[in-house]
Amino acid sequence: MKNTRLWIADPEVSYAEAFREYVNLKKSHLFQVRMCTEQDQLVKALSEEKIEILLISAEWYENVKDFIRNECVIFLSAGSLPKELNRFPAVYKYQSAENILREIMYYYSEQDEEECYTQVQRDNRVIGIYSPSEGVRKNKFALTLGQVIAEDRNVLYLNLEECSGFSEILDGSHWNLTDLIYYLRQNKASFLYRFNSMIKKLDRMDYIPPCESYADFQQITAEEWQRLLHLIRTQSTYDVIILDFGNVTGHEVDLLRQCSGIYVPAGPDLISQGRLGQWEKHLQVSDGMDILEKLQKLELPEFGMDLYCEEDLFMLPQQEPAFFIRGLLEE
Repeated sequence: MKNTRLWIADPEVSYAEAFREYVNLKKSHLFQVRMCTEQDQLVKALSEEKIEILLISAEWYENVKDFIRNECVIFLSAGSLPKELNRFPAVYKYQSAENILREIMYYYSEQDEEECYTQVQRDNRVIGIYSPSEGVRKNKFALTLGQVIAEDRNVLYLNLEECSGFSEILDGSHWNLTDLIYYLRQNKASFLYRFNSMIKKLDRMDYIPPCESYADFQQITAEEWQRLLHLIRTQSTYDVIILDFGNVTGHEVDLLRQCSGIYVPAGPDLISQGRLGQWEKHLQVSDGMDILEKLQKLELPEFGMDLYCEEDLFMLPQQEPAFFIRGLLEE
């Protein structure tokens, strides 16, 4: 995918330089940032250069507006904007560069209407985590696995449970997987920008907040989940995508088939083994023999700590099961 030309136009030289360097060094390479710190530089650039996104100080707009053509204009605001500029999108200047980028990608993804995806076959893996019996321990395993792999690779974690509870324990977000699926249904060209605008971080691991509404979750079809996964695999830069499955979507078999490997945590007790056996029989009679061949059943060690706050999630890679996972990955 080509780099989108993003120009930052702001009189504060150190600010513009820091933003340019930060974005240009990012792994995702969505933007190529150039900068103007003088108004005459900006007028020259607008006249001669192809600029797709213009991130501009509001105080400059009046003097350069006649030179602006089809650029996506986003104002850098240190506070409230003049009333006549309220029709334009704006981002607060003094926040983290990551947050500014998320907002830029959100606004830019609203520009295009026609579907125009560049399909690139990438060397990445999809790892499924599924268990008919181990709910919370399955989640802990998936989150630990993702953070361990993210120590040296680019990892995306997606929770596909109908009621994960993550929205209650992680930082709130305006957007989640439901919103991404809704955007996908509109067939707009800038999927990757909207996708990246939703990314959150758990230490080095990226994730998109899971669906919050049970009713909305139930409306997502297997084809939509598969299309989402395909676009992530062909357009993003992730080495590994971890899918943490629930049990009631009705699409588990379709999505498990997309995985290159499937970990199945299961306890040694009678009920856990009974549920696992019943699920395996279901796969046998529903043309799922190819899935059975990918399964790696695991009896997990006990997690030594309960999770009481968001900070505890960052400690999972230091717990005993993380050593078990590291050994698993070395096999």
